[in-house]
Amino acid sequence: MLAIEHSILAILSFYPSTGYDIKSEFEHKAAGLYWGMSYGSIYPKLKKFEEEGFIYPIEQDEEGRKKKLYELTPKGWEEFEDWLRLPPSYPNIRDELLMKMSTWHEDIESSILISHLLKRKETTEDLLEFVKGWPQNGVSYISNFGMLAIRQTEIQLEAELMWIEESINALEKNQLPKGQDPNGNTEKLLERRRKAIQEEKGK
Repeated sequence: MLAIEHSILAILSFYPSTGYDIKSEFEHKAAGLYWGMSYGSIYPKLKKFEEEGFIYPIEQDEEGRKKKLYELTPKGWEEFEDWLRLPPSYPNIRDELLMKMSTWHEDIESSILISHLLKRKETTEDLLEFVKGWPQNGVSYISNFGMLAIRQTEIQLEAELMWIEESINALEKNQLPKGQDPNGNTEKLLERRRKAIQEEKGK
């Protein structure tokens, strides 16, 4: 079973939940800092878990309507707790901003990169405010152990804001840290780019 599937079992360990409840946990503002899953993939996995004996359905009346909740079976609890005991894999980070920064060159205005960083700062500040208020929202269940994870997220977001300010300052003052270019790659790529543009214009 994949870790992303174990995340569904983890949500169900909190309390019996509907498919919509699980979807909401995966889609709240800070969820992307912990996991990622599409809405459409949840229901097929719930059906598969039920068929394999990891969960079972519970019907509940709510305001005259029946709701279908899912609860862990003994087999489901065992699978979930076996997963908790396994060493976690190191996260694979996909960060488009870092990829763009790594391939930026001087023929593109640094002001555009600064605007990217300012947009990232806005999003990061919004996330940090949400994460700091999360344990006091009066709604969410967060265990004492879960608070350790939230603290890591706070530190991560605070560090990102410091890095953004440092990067903007370096770009505005044209004081970028010195990289390494043992094969003269910067000049070569700029020459290739300019040559390609000139050839296109000459057609």
